[in-house]
Parts: sequence; C-alpha cells; structure tokens
Amino acid sequence: MIIQSAVRSDIGKVRKKNEDSFGCCSELAFYIVADGMGGHQGGAVASALAVESMRRSLENTQAEDLTPIADSSGHYSTGGRRLEMAVHQANNDVFERSKQDAALEGMGTTIAAILFDLQEKVVCIGHVGDSRVYRVRVGQLDQLTEDHSVVQQLFRQGEIEQEEMRTHPSRHMLTQAVGTSAMVRPDIRMETPQVGDMFVLCSDGVHGVINDQELLEIVTAEGQDLQTACAGLVDLANERGGPDNSTVIVLAYEETAAR
Repeated sequence: MIIQSAVRSDIGKVRKKNEDSFGCCSELAFYIVADGMGGHQGGAVASALAVESMRRSLENTQAEDLTPIADSSGHYSTGGRRLEMAVHQANNDVFERSKQDAALEGMGTTIAAILFDLQEKVVCIGHVGDSRVYRVRVGQLDQLTEDHSVVQQLFRQGEIEQEEMRTHPSRHMLTQAVGTSAMVRPDIRMETPQVGDMFVLCSDGVHGVINDQELLEIVTAEGQDLQTACAGLVDLANERGGPDNSTVIVLAYEETAAR
C-alpha cells in the first residue's frame, strides 16, 4: 500500500501570524495538524513543539515492545498505543515549556493526527481539541473525530441544535487542549482502511467556514490532484474572510503511486 499526501497552510486574512503547524512524516506514515493558542508567541511555539514531540516519540517507540490497545469498535493495534503515548509526551513537553517561560504561560494546541499501521493494516486516528479528521470513501464524507469543545458538549446534551453550533458565542471554547494542563485525554480511534480511501486533516480555520458537502466536493472533484484539493479548501476559507489560520492535509490510501 502507498500513502499519497499533500498539505497547505495559510495565515488567513485576519491573524497577524500563523500559529498552525503540521507534519507529513512519510517515513513514519504519520501526519498531523496542530492549531496553537495562547500568549504573545505561545500558540506557534505550542503547535510546533507538539508536532516535533510526537514525531520523536513515534521514532523512539517500537511496536514489538508494546501491548496493542483496542478502541470502542474492537480494533486492535500497537499503532494506537504508540499514537496515544506520543500525545501524552507532547502534552508533557508543551506543559513543561509553558512553565519555564512567563511569555508562554497558558499556551496549548489542538492536534489531529493519523498514524498508518501498515503491518496490521489499521489507520490510527488521535485528536485533542477541535482540529478534525475526515474520511472520504466511495463518495461519502465521514467525520472521524468529535470536537472537544463547549458547543459539542452542549449539542451532545441536547441543549442546542446542530445548526446553532457554527454561530454559538462559545463555538471557539475548547474543553481540552494539549499542554494546557498536566493531564490530557486524547481520543484514539482505529479503522480498517480501504484502497481508494482519502483522509482530510484540518484546523478549524477550514471546517469553521466550509461545510461538509463543500469539503467533499472539493476533495473529490474529477481530475483533481491532492495538492489542488488542499489549495481549493484554503482558497475558499480565505474567500470567506479567512478569519483564522487554515491548514489542511489530504491523504490518499492507494495500491500504487499513480496519483
């Protein structure tokens, strides 16, 4: 199996700096989008540190030394364990760094990450915060992550309708992020990928202004390559005011390197 990838990140039309970071580590079959927050320099520091910390953790953990974990659907994979460990390492590194520098106090970052376990043929998805992972399969878009946000919590409790989530005054408030406290509870999900699957990882600068149907249409447009799909999503976000940094990674799980 071969994983094709493309990425695009943009400052947007409002923010003074890009506090998003990303990693496309093909040698590890690891891909991540991180959206930083906090302090004068804190957001950019937190997101970049989380990406690098997770990359190092995955390099240093060997599958044969670990016990596989299972998700709620019964998928087992040592990849899930490695990804979970990487998130905890990133949380520790960001949290400790924030305590060392007063200018970075309170910084944190979201993460949305994928690790392909090619040996066990499992895709492991991990996230904290409101950056998302989607899967496109046979023309259908499925969101594989559930935001750790106040509006998601309100929706789950039946206090607001889904249509209210995009405009609710608390829509940007997170219930957890990497590095804002000593402990973090990442959601780890594992799926069996199929040839032809596409995966989209993005910050809320993308999904906050682009709906699911639009995202699906851009990613699956006939004759379009992955890089053009990334550019199409970021360009549309900017056309709609670019209120935030926008970062997107598009992946294709294929048998050959034809794309």
